Amino acid sequence: MGHAPSTVQRLIDAYQEILISDGERGATLELIARRAGVSKGGLTYHFKSKDELAASLFDRLRGLVEADLAIMRDDPSQAAVYYVKSSLEIQSPLERCNTAVTRLAQGSHPEANELLAQCRTRWFDVLVDAVGHEDMVHLVMLLGDGIYFNAALTGTGALPAETDPATIDRIVRLIGTIKY
Repeated sequence: MGHAPSTVQRLIDAYQEILISDGERGATLELIARRAGVSKGGLTYHFKSKDELAASLFDRLRGLVEADLAIMRDDPSQAAVYYVKSSLEIQSPLERCNTAVTRLAQGSHPEANELLAQCRTRWFDVLVDAVGHEDMVHLVMLLGDGIYFNAALTGTGALPAETDPATIDRIVRLIGTIKY
């Protein structure tokens, strides 16, 4: 049996989910505390400000990205395939956290913008090591971005052809036929 999330984790979870659903302006300390099931005083005991909450969210994203990179490093021959196929996983912990940090970046949060750029650079570097061709990595990353965008737009569960796993498999095979 697992342990219940700590108060700190519940607060970060609440902050993340409010950012996703309501944006940075909607993420008030009162709402974060209420969603986490603590008093506002309980929230400020752990986090003195929203900047401290954001810093913890950034740490979460760094950890999730590092785990994602480890998967890619463990099997370099499948790193590009993994990157493309995982772009369909819009509800994964990594994608949820990435979306929340993106909402902060959209609100002109400079640290969020810097972190997102660092994450993309890390993915790019691991893919270059695995694939060995920068233009192919740009293609893979842009493909993944497009798949993610289309999957996120279809939150209804109905998959258009662009996000059908069978289509993704055919595209991945097609990329493997490119000679450069």
